[in-house]
Amino acid sequence: MENLDFALQVLVLGFLVVIVTLFGLFGLLILFNRIFYHPTVASPEKKDTGEKKPVQQDDSLEGNRRVIAAIQAAVYQYMQTEQAHAFTGPLNIAIQPTGGQVGSSWKLMGRKELLESSLELETTRRKKKHENI
Repeated sequence: MENLDFALQVLVLGFLVVIVTLFGLFGLLILFNRIFYHPTVASPEKKDTGEKKPVQQDDSLEGNRRVIAAIQAAVYQYMQTEQAHAFTGPLNIAIQPTGGQVGSSWKLMGRKELLESSLELETTRRKKKHENI
């Protein structure tokens, strides 16, 4: 019984030391914040009027219209066959121009890898759905 009493005393004292130390550090942070923080005058923010700008279409997309139509048809067909993803509205694919910047190739590579991995996952899911386990 003596060991249990001693253990409880150590537990309570240790907990109190930790809590008091944390409150002390919090107070120190508040003190330094009041001493060293000098708010700057913020410029007035732009107010959003709720108007959305339409996506500008690039002339290089003219040749890809058939591909876009095929993608839209595939997505629409998939959403209609899967009852969990039933969709009743119009389907739009908005393509934003890349601008032809040299540094944007990593974005395209990342998107391509994401698309390939999602296709692999989808084929795996479809195989599992058709197999009898």
